[in-house]
Amino acid sequence: MWRRTGTKEELEKPASVDAKTGIALLQKQIEEAKRLLDNRPIKSAEYLAWNNATREDLTRIYGSNSPNIETIISAPGNTPVWMGMSDALLERYEASSIENKIGMINSCIIWLRRKSQM
Repeated sequence: MWRRTGTKEELEKPASVDAKTGIALLQKQIEEAKRLLDNRPIKSAEYLAWNNATREDLTRIYGSNSPNIETIISAPGNTPVWMGMSDALLERYEASSIENKIGMINSCIIWLRRKSQM
């Protein structure tokens, strides 16, 4: 289905996996997130790769129009952010963002488990 957003048209991606597959995808992302947190400092490229993979998995689970995607992907860290902040502070921010996202992904897993039991 085509949808118009602003001045461009995009193809809406519907959900394409069942709940069981969605749970497996999200559990894999949590494992990868924990690996990143266990091997700090986190490289920004690894953080971005994890974030992009998480976005793709959430799109497969919920469809591209789901507000869950942006809510999770844009979840902030627990430290302030400013232009010119040091690499160490940016890494701390990204790590705390991952920790917050793990909690949100866990709530998605709970929802998917309930959905699969219906």
